[in-house]
Amino acid sequence: MSPTLDADARAVVEAYVASTLHSMPEHLRAGVAVESVALGGRSWLEHRIGRLDEQRVRARVDGWKTSSIDPIRQYVRLLESLVLFAENELVPESL
Repeated sequence: MSPTLDADARAVVEAYVASTLHSMPEHLRAGVAVESVALGGRSWLEHRIGRLDEQRVRARVDGWKTSSIDPIRQYVRLLESLVLFAENELVPESL
């Protein structure tokens, strides 16, 4: 998500992504949930112990974008496309 978005715009984007993921069929949503836990677990743990480094997280996500494992690449593309759509189409210019 763009770091230039204010709290209201971020809430709009997050709500759109959450509602879109919620409307997906169960078997697709289950896959996204498993990938979220598997790929986000390390960052969650680093955050909990106070060692989360934004630069490392960005490098990790960049690695997922070019992964040789198709489901990992598709996971990043799915979430990026939902966020980009919401940022460009749903966030009013005034926010």
